[in-house]
Amino acid sequence: MADRESIADAFVNLVDNAMKYSTENKDITVRTGKYDNYVFVEVEDHGIGISEKNQKFIFDKFFRVTEMNLANSVKGSGLGLAIVKHTMDIHKGSIYVKSTPGSGSLFRLSFPIK
Repeated sequence: MADRESIADAFVNLVDNAMKYSTENKDITVRTGKYDNYVFVEVEDHGIGISEKNQKFIFDKFFRVTEMNLANSVKGSGLGLAIVKHTMDIHKGSIYVKSTPGSGSLFRLSFPIK
């Protein structure tokens, strides 16, 4: 049981971010799968990546990365990933991020199977 609309919104947010934060290489991979008692969807890009320092804050409301003038050059409110995190919390799921500056990011949404 899940709120399809809010999960779709979370997925669209991740894909939108992958597009916004990729430079000329907009090669985005979406994967789905199952492990243990979870199903997951992943969105991986080869964009600018997120520093380890900033990864701690990306799920906070209104947080925008200010490095490389990103807050001014990329449109956004700083709410998208906070909403994704909230959606995952409500569904008793989790969100995982693996990112390296200059190499891209991978976001995984994991949902428990009931």
